[in-house]
Order: sequence, then structure tokens, then C-alpha cells
Amino acid sequence: MDPLDNPAWHALTGEQREFGVVGSLAARYCADVSPIAAVADSSIEATNELSQLVTPDEIVAVIMAGPVDASLWRELTTIELTQWVCDTLEPDETDFTWIELGEGDAEDMQRLVKATDPGPFERLTHQLGDYVGVRVRSRLVSMAGERICFEGNREVSAVCTAEGFGGRGYAQGLVAEIVTRQHCANCRSFLHVRVGSPAERIASRVYAKLGYHERIRYPMKVLRRSHQLGPA
Repeated sequence: MDPLDNPAWHALTGEQREFGVVGSLAARYCADVSPIAAVADSSIEATNELSQLVTPDEIVAVIMAGPVDASLWRELTTIELTQWVCDTLEPDETDFTWIELGEGDAEDMQRLVKATDPGPFERLTHQLGDYVGVRVRSRLVSMAGERICFEGNREVSAVCTAEGFGGRGYAQGLVAEIVTRQHCANCRSFLHVRVGSPAERIASRVYAKLGYHERIRYPMKVLRRSHQLGPA
């Protein structure tokens, strides 16, 4: 199986282990990093173990999750994701000034993602990789960065642009910068698009133009941990 079929598992059991809690069949990012969790396989034993890593009422999103014990979990919804990969970056001709983003930009990054909803982005998500952005009159109006990363593979994430600043090539240029860094590190660049989300419109307009193509589709289960302890 290609590691990209279960990327969060390989990240959490690999180079991003410090950002989460890892068991033998299940793992999850710390709550202030990401709601994403992972299982080694689609067995009910894996989702049972995951319940031990999650607090009551906490919500996690899990790729590859199989059946769940109803005494441990409440299934809130299933999100269909498309995974895109970029093997060769097409030339990008956008021209604007971007900046590196870090701890000092954390509040502005949170404000931007809340307004644009590119996907889950918590208080410390920006620590998972490089982030770049564009400021206009000191306001952060566009950004892109990295989230799930493991040996030979790095995800592009949190691609967003504030209302009123679209059409200027910001998203395309910022993604191109991140992908260039990933390819220079000999890593395969990938990203996820939630079917039916605003990012789905960006996918055909921006990602495909840069050389991304859809690789696979899979479901992501959104689960809420029950108050019950379940059977012994």
C-alpha cells in the first residue's frame, strides 16, 4: 500500500510523532495542533484503541476508519476527500511579494482561516511545517503552508484568501512556493480537497494549473467520543 493511502498514520508514527499521541493501532494529533487522528487499519480494534487517546465529547476526523463501537463513539458525519499529488510543478508566473509566517503571525492566521474555512486549523497547526502569506496594508489576506508530513511526502494545506482579494494569483503563487520547497527536499507534494467545499473550486483552477492531479478518493469519518467507557 502506498503510504499516501493513510498519510496521517505515517506522519504521526514518523517525523510528526512529537505533535501527537501514538498507540499500537491508533494515533492522534494533540487537540491544539489538529483534530486529525489515524488508525493503522480499518479494524474495530483500531477505532477502539483510538477511543483511549481521546477525551469524552472530543471530536476527531479519521481517514481509513472502519466500524466503530457505538458505546464508544458517535459517528457525526463522513466527509469525502480527494487527494491530489504534484510530481512536476508547472511554471508559475504570478508576481507579488510574500512573507514567511511564524509564531508572531499566529493570531492573524487564525483570523484568516476562520473567515475562509480552508479546513481544520488549530492554534498550533502552523508548527507542522512552513507557512507563507501575503499582507496588504499590514492585514494578512492570503496564506498557504504544510500540515501532514512524513518521509518523502509533504502536504500543502490551509490555502486561503480573504474575501475581496481573490483573482490576484495569491493562492497559486503561495502554493507554488511551498511545492518548490517540497520538491527541492525530494518530497512528493500532496493535498486534500473536501468535496463540496470552497477548496474544490480552487482545485480545478489553481492546483491543476500547477501540475496537481487527483490520485485517490477516500472517506474521512468525523467521530465524537462518548461519555461511556464501553465494555471492559
